[in-house]
Amino acid sequence: MRRRTLLTAVAGVMIAGCSTATPSAGPADDGPENRSASDEGADGESDPDDDQPSESELRAEFETGLEDRGFEGVTVEEADDGLELRYDATGTSDDDVAAEIELITDGYTTGIDRGSSTAFLDATAYDRDDALDSFTIDTEWVEAYLEGDLEWRELLTRIAETFESDGLAEDEDDADDDSDGGDDDDSDGDGDDSEDD
Repeated sequence: MRRRTLLTAVAGVMIAGCSTATPSAGPADDGPENRSASDEGADGESDPDDDQPSESELRAEFETGLEDRGFEGVTVEEADDGLELRYDATGTSDDDVAAEIELITDGYTTGIDRGSSTAFLDATAYDRDDALDSFTIDTEWVEAYLEGDLEWRELLTRIAETFESDGLAEDEDDADDDSDGGDDDDSDGDGDDSEDD
């Protein structure tokens, strides 16, 4: 399966930001570019006596939420002070990867908003056992969004700029090798057999 490069990933997110066909990830009444599922309860009063979910519960909710949105092969594991997410790639088009970035960011943002203290999320898309591409969500960016210092599209763009495509890098290396031609054979001999008698 062939995936996008970094530049097209960024372009895809900038064009498609907040266009995913899920109610929680799309725009809402407070602006076309600044709303996610984590905002849905922001307008109501929170009860300080509510039980704080544990990190393991939040991690399970994040994993289940992605599966409910159509992701397959989802695993979420602790990695140092952050999380590692593995999932099956949903497709190869710009829209597919932009939607993956947006939905995963939305789910992770919800977890941070609910009290998760993880520092980052490393997400990797797979085709069977082969890693295709990856991106990173820095929790500081998410917190800036939740505090109103960053718009939703700006958050997505920062995340898309971390996008790395493993499969394409190998394909490009092979193409470079194939492009090196061997036409040095004529440079060593002139083919002149003439001799002065």
